[in-house]
Order: sequence, then structure tokens, then C-alpha cells
Amino acid sequence: MKTLRDALRSEELTLTAELSLDPRTGPEAVVEQAKVLAEVADAVQIPDHRHSLPHLSNVAVAALLLQNGVDPVVQMNCRDRNRVALQSDIVGARALGACNLLLLRGTNFPKGHRPKTTGVFDVGAIGLIAAAATIRDGDAFPGTEPEGSPGLYLGTVATAFHPADGWTPEKLTSKADAGAQFIQLQPCHDIDLLAAYVAKIVDAKLTWRFQLLTGIAVFPSADAAREFRKARPDSIIPTEVVQRIEDADDQAAEGIAVAAEQLRAIARMPGVSGVTLVTPGEPALIPAAVRAAGLRP
Repeated sequence: MKTLRDALRSEELTLTAELSLDPRTGPEAVVEQAKVLAEVADAVQIPDHRHSLPHLSNVAVAALLLQNGVDPVVQMNCRDRNRVALQSDIVGARALGACNLLLLRGTNFPKGHRPKTTGVFDVGAIGLIAAAATIRDGDAFPGTEPEGSPGLYLGTVATAFHPADGWTPEKLTSKADAGAQFIQLQPCHDIDLLAAYVAKIVDAKLTWRFQLLTGIAVFPSADAAREFRKARPDSIIPTEVVQRIEDADDQAAEGIAVAAEQLRAIARMPGVSGVTLVTPGEPALIPAAVRAAGLRP
């Protein structure tokens, strides 16, 4: 089985892809989607209530992926569980063999969310990373790690932006100090902005301490790109990218071409170890973009 950890240790650009989950996604659909993504991805990411809606437990989905030879990356947020529940889920995921964890604060519930729900936020992202690191290092829950387990591999997220000349990545340093081993950026389709941000990370020598993954979305249409930008306001989708897709005779093909061009540019970017791909369209768009970029057979 391909694994995220092994991929990030290689010289080839690592690729992960994110599942799309909603309340109607059943186990068969999860497996089918994961197999499509695994054609090109080294690991498949399991979102944690990305759209503030319940879905199959991310730990249960991780078990389904492992049963089908796919290495999962289990996302866990601080919004939906308290510290005790998060720690239990971390130990439970590890017991199943799901050792890649992407730990994040999580977004606030959108205004008007129904039924009305309260975010927990019992612990912050850095606190969660530190708690997971104590489990990874054997200082908490001793004796719960299965024999032969590769150990937890901990990641978290960061937001790329165009940094000022004097900016230093202090928060990223804190995340590395807490125990993060890889950092994942949001979907960003502004290559110049991304290059400027990554250069600051390289200058700070932080890529010696963690692996850095960027994000790319594959859009089936201009309308889907606009909806994606609205649903994920941290993403950076320039107007000219949306307009290029809208002006095309075949918008889905153009969305694939845009993603492929950006994948090739990122593959040449010093300091970047991998890319996480998402799509608001059919899962097959992701393998199509990766193959169009020439990154996988």
C-alpha cells in the first residue's frame, strides 16, 4: 500500500486527494470514490464536517479505506469535539492503523446554520497538536499502540498569503514546536503569491522541520469555482482563473487544464513536498488533472 509518509520521503511530488462527504454518502460510495482518487494519490484525505453537516465518522471512513488498500489522512477539528473525545479518536484511529492525522481548529458554524449548533473549541489547534504529539511519543495512553504500528504522523494547516518584507512565520514555528510533521496550505491558484509565501518558509529553514503541501482545486465549471470560493473563503481563486474557465467551450476540460498547469508549476517550486487536490465536481476530475500534468502515468 502506498503511504503518505513514504511518499513524502521520496523525491517525487507527493499527491493527496480529498474525499467529498455529505449526509447521503454511504460506505459503498466512499470506497468507490476513494479508489478513483487512489489511482493517482499517495493518500486520501477524509474531511471532518467540511460543510458543517454530519456524515459518516471520519474514523469509520478511515477503516473502510484501509480495508481497501488506501492510506487515509484523517482530518480532526476542534470545533466538533472536546479534548477527551479528540484524544479518544486519535487513539482509536491509531489502533486501526490510520496514523496520518491533519489537526485543525475548524471554521465557525455559518450564520443561520440549522439546527442551531454550538462550536466546542475546548482546545486550539496548537494544543491539539501538542496533545497528539504526547500520544505519538508514548507520554499519554501508553500501551495502546498496536505492535508494528509506524506511529502517528501529525500535520496541520496554514493559510498562504502575500507576506510583507519583514514577515516571519512565527505561528508555523509554534506548530512545528508543538509536534507538527507536515503542513498543508489551503487551495491557492495564485502561483506568484504561493511562491512568495513558500520562499519565506524556506528562508526560515522550516522545511527542514516539516514537509509542506500546497492545495489545488479542479473545477468542472466557472459556477462551481464561484461556489467553491464562497464555501471556502480562505481559498485563493483569482477572478482571471474563473473567467478563463467561463470563456472556454468545454469548461470541465479547461478546469482540468488550469489545474494541470498549476500542478506543473508547483512541482518546480523549491520547498514544496506535495499537493492536496480537491474538487467540487466528479472525483474523476482529479486523476484527469494529474495525468494532464504528466505527474502520474
